[in-house]
Amino acid sequence: MVRVTASHKKTPSALGLGVFLWRTIHGRHPSGRRCTTLKMAPGHFLWLLLTLSLHSLADCGQGDGRWFTVERVVDGDTLRLSDGRSVRVLGMNAPELDRKGQPGQSLGVEAKRAAELFVEQAKGRVQLGLEQEQRDHYGRVLAHVYNPQGQSLAVSLLQQGLAFPIAVPPNIDQAECLFAAHEEARQVRRGIWGKAAWKAKPATQLNQRDTGFQRIKGRIEKVDINSAVWLELEGALVLRIAREDWPYFSYTANDWKSLKGKSLEVQGWVTARRNTNPSFKPLVMAVRSPLVLRFD
Repeated sequence: MVRVTASHKKTPSALGLGVFLWRTIHGRHPSGRRCTTLKMAPGHFLWLLLTLSLHSLADCGQGDGRWFTVERVVDGDTLRLSDGRSVRVLGMNAPELDRKGQPGQSLGVEAKRAAELFVEQAKGRVQLGLEQEQRDHYGRVLAHVYNPQGQSLAVSLLQQGLAFPIAVPPNIDQAECLFAAHEEARQVRRGIWGKAAWKAKPATQLNQRDTGFQRIKGRIEKVDINSAVWLELEGALVLRIAREDWPYFSYTANDWKSLKGKSLEVQGWVTARRNTNPSFKPLVMAVRSPLVLRFD
């Protein structure tokens, strides 16, 4: 059997919890492939789930020991430091504010206010936690942000339902923790999870104006594997898993192909393709982590 994952790389452990728990419950990979399960009583499994979740939340990283003063909160996931640097908070994406004539997104103002309260309670002083990639293409510092009590700004907003968890390699050290942090808010429909404006859009209803960060649901109608894995949804959208990200997915070629016909929900940034080839879907979403894929 030909494996899609690169055999010389280990699948990052920070992205393994979701697949592990799925296998434990269902005895199969999310793609449908059967695999070995752990035999345990239901109560023992709940204990395991709680232990893993609490461990994850308790070890959501820490700052590097240096203190920085926050000049202002730009929005829910961006801070401006007194030294002039902008910080894009890792592991989450908050709704956007009004900007350059574009209307803001639902709960964007509330997300900013929550971030301001976090900074206010920290008396304006925070620590940063860096990972492998330390700057984005805008020149912003990419970092986790912590208050004097060691609490994470991302965890705070995720638990309030005021941000989406994201995982963008190579900065995935806290991905497992942050995705666990948002689950309660999702289950009780807190914040974005209960807002009609953030309800998952059917892929069949998308048009070329539906770009930016989106929450999408749909059915996979076609799977192609070449320089990337392409999961074509019914409608205008295709999901792209780049070759360099294959090691983060414990999928074989057959696993990918078996996804045809399955329904899922996914969240991420949608862009419009420049290529006008009518055989290509006009919208594409780059999927960097299996944590953002939720199969029915």
